[in-house]
Amino acid sequence: MSGKYGFGGGIELPKIDSPKPRLAPDREALKEAVEAGTTLGFVNREPTTKRKPGPKRTEAQDKVSIPGPKRVIDQFRAFCNEHNVTLWEGLDLLLQGKAR
Repeated sequence: MSGKYGFGGGIELPKIDSPKPRLAPDREALKEAVEAGTTLGFVNREPTTKRKPGPKRTEAQDKVSIPGPKRVIDQFRAFCNEHNVTLWEGLDLLLQGKAR
């Protein structure tokens, strides 16, 4: 078993030529093409800004993981379900000393 992985020396790959630099497009021709497309009814569909997926955050976010007795965690989750709030909203309600 001589050669590369026992296949008799492998294969010769062709040499890769260095890529040729792209020429900058003629600005006047590009402008004319855009105007022609606009007159034909084409519209720019590129997004103006990229948005992150998910809900818009109004304040800084962080995470907390609290291990504890199952009965306490279950009671907290039941509290949140009973008041129809998320876990962080339930924690906020408890910290404020209120319940809806």
